[in-house]
Amino acid sequence: MSARIFSILRRRPGIIDFITPIQPPSSGVVGYRLKTDASQDPSGAFATTIMTKNLYGYEDPDVRGMSPIQPGEHVRIVFKPQNFSLTDAAFWLKLVFVNASNAEMGTPAPSAPTLVLPPFDGPVQTGFNSTAPSGTDITQSLRIDLPRAMDNFRLRTIGSPSIYLAFQEGGPEIIVPTTQEGIGFDGLVTSFWVRGSGGSSAFSATFRYANPR
Repeated sequence: MSARIFSILRRRPGIIDFITPIQPPSSGVVGYRLKTDASQDPSGAFATTIMTKNLYGYEDPDVRGMSPIQPGEHVRIVFKPQNFSLTDAAFWLKLVFVNASNAEMGTPAPSAPTLVLPPFDGPVQTGFNSTAPSGTDITQSLRIDLPRAMDNFRLRTIGSPSIYLAFQEGGPEIIVPTTQEGIGFDGLVTSFWVRGSGGSSAFSATFRYANPR
């Protein structure tokens, strides 16, 4: 499986705790830009910038002292969502790298769309609906990253055609027939890949946020 670019360590009321591996100087990366999409769908345009921060990370003054920034191999961004026109509701997030001209970079590539879940008090089954793009093989699949390792994963094909589902880059793929539920995966899932066979196809995904922090 290809490396995940970032994870959400914690989601509590009024706090999002984000961590990503630091990029080396040779990459040309000088900052990190977090973006979201108004459509609330992982296949959206991600045109709304939440923030742009430098390589040293960020600790929101309103949450300072709750979670110190970690130096070393990772950058940590800890912030209060309400300070960046967000709420404690679920939303999709994408990380984009920025160069010295403040331009968004294609290399390193932006992250996969990642679901940021609302705060939970205990183990909760949650999920979302979306559409798998049409594709002839897994290279044309939509990759979706979950905020961190989740369990009790289930996927249902809502429309037609069938969906090809994979849990690692490059396959193997599982076929989920039209209107069939029940591709169950009881181990931990951090990312998955979906595509429609001969056309785009709607689906629902559910999973359990087993150990919220």
